[in-house]
Amino acid sequence: MLNNTKSIINFLIKNYIDEVSIAVDMTCGNGIDSKIILDNFNVKKLYCFDIQKEAIDNTKELLKSYFNYELILDNHKNFDKYVKENIDFVIYNLGYLPKGDKNITTNYLDVKDSLVKVLKKLNKKAVIFITFYPGHFFGKIESIEILKFLENLNQKEYIVLKFYFENQKNNPPFFVMVQKI
Repeated sequence: MLNNTKSIINFLIKNYIDEVSIAVDMTCGNGIDSKIILDNFNVKKLYCFDIQKEAIDNTKELLKSYFNYELILDNHKNFDKYVKENIDFVIYNLGYLPKGDKNITTNYLDVKDSLVKVLKKLNKKAVIFITFYPGHFFGKIESIEILKFLENLNQKEYIVLKFYFENQKNNPPFFVMVQKI
Protein backbone atom coordinates (compact mmCIF):
# COMPACT_ATOMS: atom_id res chain seq x y z
CA MET A 1 0.00 0.00 0.00
CA LEU A 2 1.32 3.44 -0.93
CA ASN A 3 0.28 5.16 2.29
CA ASN A 4 3.40 7.12 3.28
CA THR A 5 6.39 8.80 1.69
CA LYS A 6 8.72 5.86 2.37
CA SER A 7 6.43 3.35 0.62
CA ILE A 8 6.13 5.55 -2.48
CA ILE A 9 9.87 6.18 -2.66
CA ASN A 10 10.54 2.45 -2.28
CA PHE A 11 8.02 1.73 -5.05
CA LEU A 12 9.73 4.23 -7.36
CA ILE A 13 13.18 2.86 -6.52
CA LYS A 14 12.08 -0.68 -7.40
CA ASN A 15 9.95 0.13 -10.45
CA TYR A 16 11.18 3.37 -12.01
CA ILE A 17 14.90 3.80 -11.52
CA ASP A 18 17.16 1.59 -13.60
CA GLU A 19 20.91 1.72 -13.33
CA VAL A 20 22.68 3.39 -10.44
CA SER A 21 26.46 3.32 -10.26
CA ILE A 22 27.18 6.17 -7.84
CA ALA A 23 24.66 7.09 -5.14
CA VAL A 24 24.65 9.56 -2.26
CA ASP A 25 22.59 9.44 0.93
CA MET A 26 22.86 13.05 2.09
CA THR A 27 21.29 12.35 5.50
CA CYS A 28 22.04 8.75 6.44
CA GLY A 29 20.37 8.93 9.87
CA ASN A 30 19.83 5.36 11.02
CA GLY A 31 20.90 3.89 7.67
CA ILE A 32 17.48 2.83 6.40
CA ASP A 33 17.72 4.70 3.07
CA SER A 34 21.33 3.59 2.62
CA LYS A 35 20.31 -0.04 3.05
CA ILE A 36 17.46 0.37 0.56
CA ILE A 37 19.92 1.77 -1.97
CA LEU A 38 22.38 -1.09 -1.45
CA ASP A 39 19.61 -3.71 -1.57
CA ASN A 40 18.05 -2.39 -4.78
CA PHE A 41 20.93 -1.11 -6.90
CA ASN A 42 24.19 -2.66 -7.94
CA VAL A 43 26.12 0.45 -6.94
CA LYS A 44 29.84 0.78 -7.32
CA LYS A 45 29.82 3.25 -4.45
CA LEU A 46 27.38 4.76 -1.98
CA TYR A 47 28.43 7.84 -0.06
CA CYS A 48 26.60 8.31 3.26
CA PHE A 49 26.68 11.69 5.01
CA ASP A 50 25.53 12.86 8.40
CA ILE A 51 26.61 15.54 10.87
CA GLN A 52 25.98 13.32 13.91
CA LYS A 53 28.34 10.57 15.02
CA GLU A 54 25.35 8.67 16.41
CA ALA A 55 23.84 8.55 12.90
CA ILE A 56 27.10 7.38 11.36
CA ASP A 57 27.42 4.66 14.03
CA ASN A 58 23.80 3.54 13.50
CA THR A 59 24.33 3.35 9.75
CA LYS A 60 27.62 1.46 10.15
CA GLU A 61 25.88 -1.14 12.31
CA LEU A 62 23.01 -1.59 9.84
CA LEU A 63 25.34 -1.86 6.83
CA LYS A 64 27.97 -4.13 8.41
CA SER A 65 27.40 -6.87 5.81
CA TYR A 66 27.97 -4.50 2.85
CA PHE A 67 31.28 -3.23 1.50
CA ASN A 68 30.61 -0.70 -1.27
CA TYR A 69 29.87 2.38 0.81
CA GLU A 70 31.68 5.16 2.64
CA LEU A 71 30.46 6.83 5.83
CA ILE A 72 31.27 10.53 6.10
CA LEU A 73 30.85 12.53 9.29
CA ASP A 74 30.37 15.94 7.69
CA ASN A 75 27.69 18.30 6.47
CA HIS A 76 26.23 17.29 3.10
CA LYS A 77 26.94 20.79 1.79
CA ASN A 78 30.59 19.64 1.69
CA PHE A 79 29.85 16.50 -0.34
CA ASP A 80 31.98 17.75 -3.25
CA LYS A 81 35.10 17.33 -1.09
CA TYR A 82 34.42 13.58 -1.06
CA VAL A 83 32.40 12.69 -4.17
CA LYS A 84 34.43 13.21 -7.34
CA GLU A 85 32.35 11.04 -9.69
CA ASN A 86 29.15 12.03 -11.43
CA ILE A 87 26.06 10.82 -9.60
CA ASP A 88 23.05 8.68 -10.58
CA PHE A 89 20.96 8.80 -7.40
CA VAL A 90 20.68 11.11 -4.38
CA ILE A 91 18.38 10.95 -1.38
CA TYR A 92 17.71 13.46 1.37
CA ASN A 93 15.51 12.64 4.36
CA LEU A 94 15.37 16.02 6.06
CA GLY A 95 14.51 16.94 9.63
CA TYR A 96 16.07 15.36 12.69
CA LEU A 97 17.51 11.97 13.54
CA PRO A 98 14.69 9.59 14.52
CA LYS A 99 14.96 8.91 18.27
CA GLY A 100 17.72 11.54 18.40
CA ASP A 101 18.00 15.13 19.56
CA LYS A 102 15.12 17.02 17.92
CA ASN A 103 17.05 20.27 18.29
CA ILE A 104 19.61 19.08 15.73
CA THR A 105 17.91 19.42 12.35
CA THR A 106 18.86 19.86 8.76
CA ASN A 107 19.09 23.45 7.58
CA TYR A 108 17.61 24.75 4.34
CA LEU A 109 20.72 26.84 3.61
CA ASP A 110 22.93 23.73 3.79
CA VAL A 111 20.44 21.73 1.73
CA LYS A 112 20.32 24.45 -0.91
CA ASP A 113 24.14 24.68 -1.00
CA SER A 114 24.40 20.93 -1.49
CA LEU A 115 21.69 20.91 -4.16
CA VAL A 116 23.47 23.60 -6.18
CA LYS A 117 26.56 21.38 -6.24
CA VAL A 118 24.65 18.10 -6.76
CA LEU A 119 22.75 19.39 -9.79
CA LYS A 120 26.07 20.03 -11.56
CA LYS A 121 27.24 16.45 -10.89
CA LEU A 122 24.14 14.53 -12.03
CA ASN A 123 24.29 12.12 -14.92
CA LYS A 124 21.47 12.15 -17.44
CA LYS A 125 18.32 10.49 -15.97
CA ALA A 126 19.74 10.79 -12.43
CA VAL A 127 17.14 11.09 -9.68
CA ILE A 128 17.02 13.04 -6.42
CA PHE A 129 14.45 12.33 -3.69
CA ILE A 130 13.95 14.91 -0.94
CA THR A 131 11.58 14.11 1.93
CA PHE A 132 10.27 17.08 3.92
CA TYR A 133 8.71 17.18 7.39
CA PRO A 134 6.73 20.44 7.64
CA GLY A 135 5.09 19.38 10.92
CA HIS A 136 7.83 21.10 12.95
CA PHE A 137 8.95 24.72 12.69
CA PHE A 138 12.33 24.21 11.01
CA GLY A 139 10.87 21.59 8.68
CA LYS A 140 8.18 24.03 7.54
CA ILE A 141 10.75 26.75 6.78
CA GLU A 142 12.98 24.21 5.05
CA SER A 143 10.17 22.94 2.82
CA ILE A 144 9.12 26.47 1.80
CA GLU A 145 12.65 27.59 0.95
CA ILE A 146 13.76 24.45 -0.88
CA LEU A 147 10.54 24.33 -2.90
CA LYS A 148 11.15 27.94 -4.00
CA PHE A 149 14.59 26.89 -5.17
CA LEU A 150 13.32 23.80 -7.03
CA GLU A 151 10.47 25.71 -8.70
CA ASN A 152 13.07 27.82 -10.48
CA LEU A 153 14.99 24.94 -12.04
CA ASN A 154 15.02 25.02 -15.83
CA GLN A 155 12.22 22.73 -17.08
CA LYS A 156 14.32 21.83 -20.10
CA GLU A 157 16.99 20.38 -17.82
CA TYR A 158 15.02 18.95 -14.89
CA ILE A 159 11.66 17.40 -14.09
CA VAL A 160 10.41 18.29 -10.60
CA LEU A 161 7.49 16.32 -9.12
CA LYS A 162 5.89 16.84 -5.71
CA PHE A 163 4.21 13.91 -3.95
CA TYR A 164 1.82 15.09 -1.22
CA PHE A 165 -1.02 13.48 0.72
CA GLU A 166 -3.87 15.95 0.28
CA ASN A 167 -6.26 14.39 2.78
CA GLN A 168 -3.86 13.89 5.71
CA LYS A 169 -4.01 16.26 8.66
CA ASN A 170 -1.29 18.03 10.65
CA ASN A 171 1.23 18.91 7.91
CA PRO A 172 2.14 15.40 6.76
CA PRO A 173 5.56 14.60 5.31
CA PHE A 174 5.88 14.88 1.55
CA PHE A 175 8.64 14.40 -0.97
CA VAL A 176 9.91 15.81 -4.19
CA MET A 177 11.54 13.91 -7.03
CA VAL A 178 13.95 15.74 -9.30
CA GLN A 179 15.19 14.03 -12.45
CA LYS A 180 17.80 15.36 -14.84
CA ILE A 181 16.61 15.23 -18.43
